[in-house]
Amino acid sequence: MRIYSNSFELMSELGRELNSYGQTVKPKTYQNQVIEGKEEFETKELICQQYCLTSLGDPVWLFVFSHSKEWADAEFEERISWYELNPGKAWELRRDLWEQFLVDGKFDYTYNERMAILPYTIQLLRSDSDTRKAVLPIFNGNGEDDTLYYHGNKRIPCSMYYDFLIRQNGKGEKVLHICYHQRSSDFVTHFGNDVYLAWRLMEYVAQKVGVKPGYLYHTIDSLHSYKKDWKYLNTNLEDLQEKF
Repeated sequence: MRIYSNSFELMSELGRELNSYGQTVKPKTYQNQVIEGKEEFETKELICQQYCLTSLGDPVWLFVFSHSKEWADAEFEERISWYELNPGKAWELRRDLWEQFLVDGKFDYTYNERMAILPYTIQLLRSDSDTRKAVLPIFNGNGEDDTLYYHGNKRIPCSMYYDFLIRQNGKGEKVLHICYHQRSSDFVTHFGNDVYLAWRLMEYVAQKVGVKPGYLYHTIDSLHSYKKDWKYLNTNLEDLQEKF
């Protein structure tokens, strides 16, 4: 497993790896949209990418492609809200991206809906710090069976689950690690947001439980980029950051 010490290392190395070693595939759907035969959606893909991020560092590098930190902060607050939100308000900060996925004024799902059991997950971690059961399911969360939507007429989550583990670090302190499993992540449009939101969730749960945050362990079954975005994979991040 690759280990990265900050966001700059993570984004730089994974972008180069995807550009150099990504295999070409031609998916038929994108979210709930049909893209079969559209050249701009030809895809470079790495299968089962795994890494550990030990420190977030300056998160600006996570948003160097998407310019979406304001959205990510608003989205996080909606995700942890105790009130059910669909569509919520955060999406309006990236209206150009999200509006196309609205169906009759709502999204097929929101993370806010899927994370409804988060308070119980926190309660479990408080009562049993050695537990291996503190899993927050997203793919089939909130009683939804997303296998019913494999035909592509509805969006299904790219995230499978978040798993929280309280363990001792090298100093003997109890820290909370987060293990995040995704079936799919678009490197240019979403990956940086996925990392940031997982890290913030780890920090939030750690604070609620009363321990320090630890590391992010991230597994992505399909880390990919569409042809329309390949130009970014071979670009120096510092050059992009100057325009950010």
